[in-house]
Amino acid sequence: MSEIEEGEQFSVIIIGAGSGGLTAADFAAKIGAKVALIEAKKLGGDCTWTGCVPSKALLKASKVVHSVRKSPDYGVEGFELDRIKVNMQVVHDRIHSIIHQIYEEETPEVFESRGVRVFQGVASFEDEHHILVTREDGSKVRLFGARFVICTGARPNIPKFVKESGVPFYTYEDIFDVTELPESLLVVGSGPIGCEIGQSYARFGSKVTIVARHIMAKEEPEAQETMKKVFEKEGIVHLPHRMKSVKTTEDGMIEATLEDGTVVVAQKMLVASGRVPVVSNLNLEAANVEYDPQGGIKTNDILRTSVKHIYGAGDCIGSEQFTHYAGFQAFMAVRNFILPSHDKGKTTLVPRCTFTDPEVASVGMSEKEFREKYPEGKGHVAYWPAAKIDRLITDGETEGYYKIFYSSDKKIRGAVFVCSRAGELINEIAVCIHHGIKFTELGRVIHNYPSFGFALQQMGSEVAIEGLFHGITGKLIALLKKV
Repeated sequence: MSEIEEGEQFSVIIIGAGSGGLTAADFAAKIGAKVALIEAKKLGGDCTWTGCVPSKALLKASKVVHSVRKSPDYGVEGFELDRIKVNMQVVHDRIHSIIHQIYEEETPEVFESRGVRVFQGVASFEDEHHILVTREDGSKVRLFGARFVICTGARPNIPKFVKESGVPFYTYEDIFDVTELPESLLVVGSGPIGCEIGQSYARFGSKVTIVARHIMAKEEPEAQETMKKVFEKEGIVHLPHRMKSVKTTEDGMIEATLEDGTVVVAQKMLVASGRVPVVSNLNLEAANVEYDPQGGIKTNDILRTSVKHIYGAGDCIGSEQFTHYAGFQAFMAVRNFILPSHDKGKTTLVPRCTFTDPEVASVGMSEKEFREKYPEGKGHVAYWPAAKIDRLITDGETEGYYKIFYSSDKKIRGAVFVCSRAGELINEIAVCIHHGIKFTELGRVIHNYPSFGFALQQMGSEVAIEGLFHGITGKLIALLKKV
């Protein structure tokens, strides 16, 4: 048994160096705290290494391929479409080059230069103030923390029968290491990971089958239906059933049987059936921190756990699993234990986007929630199909729509965009909701034409004009008509 090195005392120890942990460590160091940052793998976490960054690089590559295949529609000639193929080694190398480019701003050396002590190893609580870090070489160091922020993220959720089957499969943790394009890919799950990677591989040339009850189950029915049609056009097969069992055939293929008896055979399989919080290896019992293995660490509205000096943030507390939300919560956690006043670290105003083509983004209330709270006469829905929006028409991207929910006082309560640049458009709506900006005010702000956002001005103007025909203004207009 190796000796335990007695380490330093810190005013705050951050466990986990994904987007949440990096944000917390940077902020705490900037306000003068003595900070330790512990990470079991590499700084940057899922987002940099296996999530946001590589998936967007993959999507870009697939969009280029898709554009090439569609290029004859735009007058491009001189090559044979059926001879186009994708070199996955080149795609792989570009993805990993981008990962390392972004990682350059997240290395241990960068954070050490900012005043953060970085410890690379597995963290385990010994009591409410002491934590043991076991390094890769087996050496151990004990650290004291006056306060803690746990930002350990989440890991792939693998169904038990898949684990027990012995069938090889990919998750988002290793799909970006692929260097040869499979002829066929079975995707289990249809959330952002399954849909983004599934569409990418279909565009590269794989025969893709998505097995899930719904496409993008968390999105509204119209968005689901729109994306289902898009996927069908691109040759993606959606089977609306759960997988019951899976095995490897004699010739090395993967054979899955669904609940309805359908059998699917594919060369490779991606399991994208959600993620679960990383909490079980922290020895939280020793620190008296309450948690649930599936639901994560229990925290209150200011992100404090059952122990007053230990906070949690991001995926590990069972929050919406978004990089931007984890970063927000980590910042708020540090703010709340440093400053005398507290702000809520949990909010329903979290914009989200699945970066398929078209993108699907939403924020605030869903249409179902909106109509329940604001029945007819108290709530309104502004809806523009993509085929009505000039910029989308010019780009030949007319699948989708803009939809904004607003109450009778003209304040925006929620929105859904299914279109190109939806992830950018949704941010403007989030600002409006946060600050209580009325929908009509968007009509008063000049937007660039023909940008994707110009339709927001048009939609806001339309609502403002409708309002002119009511009240005193409406009576004046009626009088003018008689003149």
